[in-house]
Amino acid sequence: MAQEKKYIPELRFPEFKNDGEWNSDTMENIFEIRNGYTPSKSNPEYWEGGTIPWFRMEDIRTNGHVLSDSIQHITPLGVKGSGLFPAYSIIVATTATIGEHALIIVDSLANQQFTFLTKRKSFEDKLDMLYFHYYMFIIDEWCKKNTNAGGLLSVNMDSFKKLTIPYPPSLSEQRKIAECFVSLDKQIDFTKKKLEQLKEHKKGLMQRLFPYNGKTMPDIRFPEFYDEVAWTITKNDCVIKTITPPKKLSSSEYKVNGKYPIVDQSINFIAGYSDDETAVVHNEDNDYVVFGDHTCILKRVNFPFIQGADGVKIFTSKYSDLLTLYIYQYMCAHPIMSKEYKRHFSDLREQEFIYPKKMEEQEKIAQSLLSLDEIILAYENKVSTMERHKKALMQQLFPQL
Repeated sequence: MAQEKKYIPELRFPEFKNDGEWNSDTMENIFEIRNGYTPSKSNPEYWEGGTIPWFRMEDIRTNGHVLSDSIQHITPLGVKGSGLFPAYSIIVATTATIGEHALIIVDSLANQQFTFLTKRKSFEDKLDMLYFHYYMFIIDEWCKKNTNAGGLLSVNMDSFKKLTIPYPPSLSEQRKIAECFVSLDKQIDFTKKKLEQLKEHKKGLMQRLFPYNGKTMPDIRFPEFYDEVAWTITKNDCVIKTITPPKKLSSSEYKVNGKYPIVDQSINFIAGYSDDETAVVHNEDNDYVVFGDHTCILKRVNFPFIQGADGVKIFTSKYSDLLTLYIYQYMCAHPIMSKEYKRHFSDLREQEFIYPKKMEEQEKIAQSLLSLDEIILAYENKVSTMERHKKALMQQLFPQL
């Protein structure tokens, strides 16, 4: 007979170290498990003037993982006979975009992408739902790895219902764990808000330092350049020259560590690493701009690197009296928008480009924005560090499945 698994976390708060093993039970024993649904969109009586929260994936992406209201609402006529799902239920995406969840703190409904987990009365004094909300991040990862083959992507619900959920025997320990993550989330949210404020500040500054909306001069100039002549108007194609890399590396060749960073068109600034000397783009401490031909993502690179995968264009200034850093910041201020999966470099080449003749003014503009970029990067790194810390803490405070 197989020995029953014992659940003891790697890390425990001092006051609970002598409390012994954690309890455990299956998902279906702890929760009532029911599916969400969508009232008929063709019946306006279900929707017009509705006040009942009806959650979708957009709510999680817009407002986070603890939700008290939804973007869309329904009327009582749209509610089936089984009624609303009670407050402090969990919704978890078990089809389509799998591995997202939220704690819903109001009576509500959700669409059919979600499965509702409502705590049974027998567990009312055994399981704290805020604790379970944080444990759900572990289950989210399990869901991504346990899907049905073929057809619409969905979680294997038979396995899901039998999933063992460990929990501390005392509500005090559960709440202590939850409070730890609530505190960390507050720090992360505060830093993210500051990051967004900085990005908006840069956006506003760019709109004043560069000409916009058909103007040929910016709204503001640095005092020492007030009396300078009008700016030059041309096209991007006239001021940039493309750089051909020695070779490109496919994504299968990316390594976690290596001598040279790999830059591609993905959202991550560094996509991987390699030791392949024959693939290195040597820019000799000059700025290069990397443009994602499909994603339209712009990156400034001022160190030796390797081009990754396909769909990347590398370019620099064609002229010695026009700074590449200025070109990069101007293009960031006037981005090409990716609306479909196609190549966009031809659109970039045809875009209008306006610049001051004096390199000193170019540099003043570019450096002022670069200073903001460096502060933004520091906040992005801070958010990443805190999120990694949170993930590591979850591995330690929760026994693993």
